[in-house]
Amino acid sequence: MPAVNCRICQAESALFSSAKVLTRVPVDYFRCGACGFIQTQEPTWLAEAYSEAITASDIGLVGRNLFLRDVTCAVLTRCLDAGARFLDYGGGYGLFTRLMRDRGYDFRWEDPLCRNLFAQDYIHKPGDRYEALTAFEVFEHLPDPAAGITAMAARSDSIFFSTELLPPGPPKPGEWWYYALDSGQHVALYTRAALAKLGEPHGMRLLTNGRNLHLLTRRKVSPFWFRLACSGRLAPWFARWGRRPSLLAKDHEALLAKLRG
Repeated sequence: MPAVNCRICQAESALFSSAKVLTRVPVDYFRCGACGFIQTQEPTWLAEAYSEAITASDIGLVGRNLFLRDVTCAVLTRCLDAGARFLDYGGGYGLFTRLMRDRGYDFRWEDPLCRNLFAQDYIHKPGDRYEALTAFEVFEHLPDPAAGITAMAARSDSIFFSTELLPPGPPKPGEWWYYALDSGQHVALYTRAALAKLGEPHGMRLLTNGRNLHLLTRRKVSPFWFRLACSGRLAPWFARWGRRPSLLAKDHEALLAKLRG
């Protein structure tokens, strides 16, 4: 099979491996010779893959949101303006937006693929901009990462996100769980170099914990404080140190006023 162009840096990407997603759809994976990014062939199976936006196998969703709440509180407190407005991009059911508002951070929600259950009155409006945008478990779902980052960078100067970096090797489908073959939703797998290259056209530099938490930003942010804030051991302490008054009571009163007309 002929090589294709990398969807991040446009360099040549050669056939890397093949596998079946959704247990039966054959898929080719291509690896960029320049930045190491791994992409699937054109993902024609996504309509089926997203028949349910949140897969039944994602039983770690609640625990992941609780962990990311503490880490995000720490990052916003130590690295950005914690009193500003924020957007959770690809926000799923709205659970993370609600958790962050309960901790006193003015978050909004956006997700075209999922029903908002927990933050229905706090939705992104076209043209709004934010101090920072969070995008947890989003980047690996992007069939066109360049277009995805353009949409995000139009909303904020800083993008705090999670995606697992490719381990050395790198492993092939079937050798690493993050390919998510059963769901068919993971179509983009990144190296550190690929993420750095993704931010370059938007004037964003990459900070990372080297594993799964990353920040693309136009702001001057200390890599030292970012790494500390991302520490699973230290993040809860930073979150408590920067604790803000919860927005829960205020949001509840606003909801009651809305229901009363």
